[in-house]
Amino acid sequence: MGSAALYHLARSGVAAIGIEQFQIGHDLGSSHGFSRIYRNFYDDPLYVALAEEALPLWQELESLSDQKLLHLTGLLYFARPGNDNVEQRMGVMEALKRPYERLTAQEVSARFPALRLPEDSVACLTPGAGFLDAGRSVLAHLKQAQRFGATIHDQVRVDRIDLSGESPVLETSAGQYRCERLIISPGPWASEILAELALPLRVTRQQKFYFRPKNRAPYQPGPLPVYGDSDTKFYGFPDYGPGLKVADDGLGAEFSPSEVDRTLDLGKRDELQRWLESIMPGSGFSYVEGSTCMYTLTPDRDFLIGSHPRNPNVLVGAGFSGHGFKFSTLIGKILADLAADGATDYPVERFRLDRFDKVGGA
Repeated sequence: MGSAALYHLARSGVAAIGIEQFQIGHDLGSSHGFSRIYRNFYDDPLYVALAEEALPLWQELESLSDQKLLHLTGLLYFARPGNDNVEQRMGVMEALKRPYERLTAQEVSARFPALRLPEDSVACLTPGAGFLDAGRSVLAHLKQAQRFGATIHDQVRVDRIDLSGESPVLETSAGQYRCERLIISPGPWASEILAELALPLRVTRQQKFYFRPKNRAPYQPGPLPVYGDSDTKFYGFPDYGPGLKVADDGLGAEFSPSEVDRTLDLGKRDELQRWLESIMPGSGFSYVEGSTCMYTLTPDRDFLIGSHPRNPNVLVGAGFSGHGFKFSTLIGKILADLAADGATDYPVERFRLDRFDKVGGA
């Protein structure tokens, strides 16, 4: 979200500085790696609308950077009878008149020969969905921000934010920064850097694993969509980067971001491989690699976007609850609008920071 905000500020002509505590391109947060889902398949019309607002911004960034960032492979969600999640989401798509297809397991196999879902599965294919190259998208935002005049200081740790005056002051490992406006997008470190707000956030450890089939051709983006199992909460991607990425959207153990255990859970790896082999039998999958990221969760799984209650010159974007990356270029624009103009045309009232009773004020 920070890289996107920096890009949108610079593109609008604002003299902006981006500060990152680690090296650019690091893998210690929540936005690294090869893929994050892009979808408008939600049970909430607000997120459908925001995902669709983000799409032209991603396409614009692709054009400016001359890179492929967004792969619209389609998204296939499925479940066994009795799981209402897929039905609820299809109901929203129907009500909003968005394109989708309801498919049987047999129709899924005819469309995507690698897939063999349980015979009684109910599946929904949304064609205008797919995945974003996460690491490349972050770097594209940063490179274009620099192109438009932004300055980036990485490996600079923020130790303290002084909000006592009208102009926020950052005390950092590289010295002091006095800001006219300040955007804070700290990812899993939100509770630490914004401790005075007592934000009700939880940080969970999430892990992803890559598997490679013997014959990679049928598993490429296009022949295979992004896919998700609403019964197990397991989901996966086509063969992109090291292989097919699979992960569990169920919540992992809670940690502080600085102490998260990055040891790979081999039991979870094996469970995910068995699931993958059950829906793509005969693939001959071999394990390639795995890594750790984090979810930063609000109690209602809605985002936190808006002004700091103690200083209107400070904007916060946090708590993206494991489903924020697809919106990141839009959220960057929203934060940039709020910082530069004090308002945004996008619907963000629901994301206000003070909606939880325990959030601190003046």
